[in-house]
Order: sequence, then structure tokens, then C-alpha cells
Amino acid sequence: MCIVSSPGRGGLGIKIPRLKRTADSPIQRLEAPLRVRLSIDAMTPLVTAGDRVESGCLVAESSGNAHWYRCSHAPLSSTVSANGHSTTGQHENGNGSARSLELLIEEDSTPLGRCDHYHPAELDPEEIRDIARRAGLLGMGGGMFPTYVKLSPTDPIDWVIINGCESEPYLTCDHRVLLEHRDEVECGMRLAMQAVGATQGTIVTAKDDYLDGYEPRLIQKVLNRQVPKGGRPSHVGVVVLNVQSAQALHRAVCEHRPLVDRVVTVDGNTIQRPGNYVVPLGTEIRHVLDICGVDWDQAQRVIAGGPIMGSPVQPETVVTAGTGGILALSGDEISEPNHNPCIRCGNCQEVCPRALPSRQLLRRPTDQLLECIECGMCQFSCPAQQPILQEIRKAKSHLRDANDLNS
Repeated sequence: MCIVSSPGRGGLGIKIPRLKRTADSPIQRLEAPLRVRLSIDAMTPLVTAGDRVESGCLVAESSGNAHWYRCSHAPLSSTVSANGHSTTGQHENGNGSARSLELLIEEDSTPLGRCDHYHPAELDPEEIRDIARRAGLLGMGGGMFPTYVKLSPTDPIDWVIINGCESEPYLTCDHRVLLEHRDEVECGMRLAMQAVGATQGTIVTAKDDYLDGYEPRLIQKVLNRQVPKGGRPSHVGVVVLNVQSAQALHRAVCEHRPLVDRVVTVDGNTIQRPGNYVVPLGTEIRHVLDICGVDWDQAQRVIAGGPIMGSPVQPETVVTAGTGGILALSGDEISEPNHNPCIRCGNCQEVCPRALPSRQLLRRPTDQLLECIECGMCQFSCPAQQPILQEIRKAKSHLRDANDLNS
């Protein structure tokens, strides 16, 4: 994580700088990379080295006994160069390995075209969910939760909310999608309503506060409904989708188009051509930044996502469905966390949307820490500039591992 400025004091009045410098930058299609690497963890590859695949072709899918079905499609016409090999250490703090499928892009490769396959009014809810499932749709706000699962709630649903708050600094990709493709987002919202039986839907772009995009707070502000502690939006009759998730649902249903790319904001003081770009999934971040004219000598930190909730990454990390931003930040744009002693000011608990006593829980971790949504407000508001979020992520990982061993 990278903090974009150093606050003088914390408290509920703290404001996150918006830095929406690319808000007026129209969406452009990025020059195609020479190769893409698609993550196929927990999937079975359907192609082998040397196979030629067309844009949109299914190349891997989950096995029959998987808890959730996932699949991956070729973003551009290409040739399979490696099948199921492992890559390691993509994230700065990561470890272990991930299986991926490498595709070499052909010189005459073109993006997947439109084919207007279905008419939404002709589909029943189960058909919409099945199309979302087979198209490999995932949550594109960062969580990458399978969309078909979100559209299969066990509770009665009467509202669908499209979350367009985009609260993270720098990021404007969803804003541009709403400006340039609002009809597609609205169609996706109506399809989601059709799938879950909702009678009402709305697109929300509130920008009053950094945490407005946090689903329980969003629902509270829009509908005055309180998501119970440990509960989900569906428990109060609501399904929330990201802007690009709704657009992807429209494209899957109305154009028979699987999830193969997304709009990404590229920004930072080291970038000559910042903007919003359509990027094929599996594209290396190095390629994106090179095309956008990065000054590698000045880039002190590369972030996938936003500067608050995103993660420092290596240039060979690839773009996924949840990558909303690629930031190449100079030293002037970052404030490094350090290990100054905690002064027990209580700011971290005061700004936490869950009112979690972060420091106490880090000293004596309990399952309560798993309630943390990793919004980063605790670290941003800390006068001692302690790396609280980084420590929370490690503690949560250890807690989950311990719980898995004991289950």
C-alpha cells in the first residue's frame, strides 16, 4: 500500500485527496501486447502448447467439483506458448506460485467484435445467470467475486445498486465508462434486476466521502437499510454491482461477449500519457506503462489498483478483472509507512467503518480482525504512520490458515 499524502491529524473529518486528473480523458484502446498470461489456478486448461485460439475462445475452466465455477477466455487471437506453468512472487509481499496460461498474440490480432446474440427480454433469470457464468464474469471493483453467484441470492431482493462511487484517488475508469457507455451499464443493471427479481435499480455516483463506495454504507445512504454485522447486502434485499461488472453483464448477454478486457486508469507523475485504457486481461503491467510513456528512473512505486487499497506490484504482474488502476508514482507522491511507536490516539478505531480496535487486535489477533474490509483508513489517519494495513493483511492470512487447520 502507498499513502498519497501524510495527514496532520486523524478523526472522522479526515479527507482523502481525490486526484482525479484523468476524469476528462476519453477511453482509448491500448496497443496489443506481444503476449498475455491468464491465471488458471483451480482451473483445467482446455488447450495445449502450439494450439491457435481465436479471440473469445474458452481456454480454461474449473473442474466439476469446484466450489464456484470459473473460466478464462483468450482476449485476442493468439497461439498457446505455455500450458499451466507456474509464476512466482508477482506481488511485493507475495509468495508461493500461481499457475498461468501464456498466449502469444498474433500480428493481425483484433479485439473481439460485437455479435448481438441475445435479446434480454427473451431470457429468464436462470438463463441470465448461466450466461454470466459461462462468460466468466467477475466483480470488477476489486473483489473478483463470480457475478453469477451474486445473481443467485437465497434472500428476496427488491433493489439492485450499481456502485459508481470510485472513491480511490486517481481512479476514473468507471467514471469514463458511465460517461461513454451509460446505456450499456443501465442495460446491465436491468439484466441484474431481471436475474434477481428486483423491482428497482439505481446507479450511484456519490462522492462525498472516501468510504461512500463501501457497500453497507452505500446501502445505508441510498436506502436507509442497515446491513447486519457480518451480513451481506442480500440480507437486506439488495444486490450491489460495480459499474464495469454491469457493463460486462450487458456485453455477455446482448453481445455474447465473454470477459476478456477492462478499462484501467493509468496515472502518476512519472507517466507521460496518463488516461483510461481498454486493456486485455493478462497484459503485463510493464507493457501498459511502457505504452503510456513511464519514466522508470523516477517511478518509486508501481501500484495495481488505487493507492489506498491497492498493492505494490512488480512490472511483470498482469492485469486482472479487478485491476482498476495502474499507478507509477514518484517519490513526491508517496509517504512511506514506518515503525514509529503507537501514541494511542485512537484515530484508527475512530475512522474504521467497522469501529475495530486495530492496534489491540494486532497485539492479540482474534476472528474479529477478519471483519476488516482493508479500506486503509486506519493507516491513512495514523499520526505515527505505522504500516497498519500491511500488518492487518498478514494477521488475517495467519488467522485464516489457523481456522482452516482447525476446521
